[in-house]
Amino acid sequence: MNKVHLTFVCTIFALSILVAPVLQFSNAHQRALYNINGKDMLFVIGSANEPLNVDDKTNVVFDAYWPNASDPTSTDANGTQPVSGLEGMLKVEILAGDKSMTSNLDPAFGEVGKYESETFYPTIPTTFNYRVFGDINGTAFDATFSCRPAGGEAAPSDNSTVEISENVVRKALQGGFGCPSERIGFPEQYISQYEISQELNKTSN
Repeated sequence: MNKVHLTFVCTIFALSILVAPVLQFSNAHQRALYNINGKDMLFVIGSANEPLNVDDKTNVVFDAYWPNASDPTSTDANGTQPVSGLEGMLKVEILAGDKSMTSNLDPAFGEVGKYESETFYPTIPTTFNYRVFGDINGTAFDATFSCRPAGGEAAPSDNSTVEISENVVRKALQGGFGCPSERIGFPEQYISQYEISQELNKTSN
């Protein structure tokens, strides 16, 4: 193998390493196309650091786009533009069973159209729901997105038209994001912070 060929192979390998996490990141999110007061908007929602495990640091990540009319569920289509200013319009409620916490959706640093919730740490493997709600340019918006135990790879696409509320119609739903999973411990079983706190509470009683 000559030097030029070796350099080319090394470059391709390095690029594949950089691109792979991005592809995994995008596949592990849910895309929802809405018509809101006559205008299409594409939302992409999920958790940071997927696949997500118990005790992982994470937050809700929420991207918003003005989509291309000919390919409205693609974030890469020509003419797709990010939507700025939603931090003053929307919040997210994170729900797990009968527990919930509400967070602002703040702009991600240096990335227009990308928003994120406060950081949190899932303590048990359970179903998480992300309820995004508020007012988008005078139109009330309230939609809930649920994680899938198997992640988004096997999630069926739903291109049916669903009226969510007055002047809000969902036109497509694709993909999904995973629920927090148990950590695999080796060589000893992993004990979550929640389990440790439960045992400590037992000994103090």
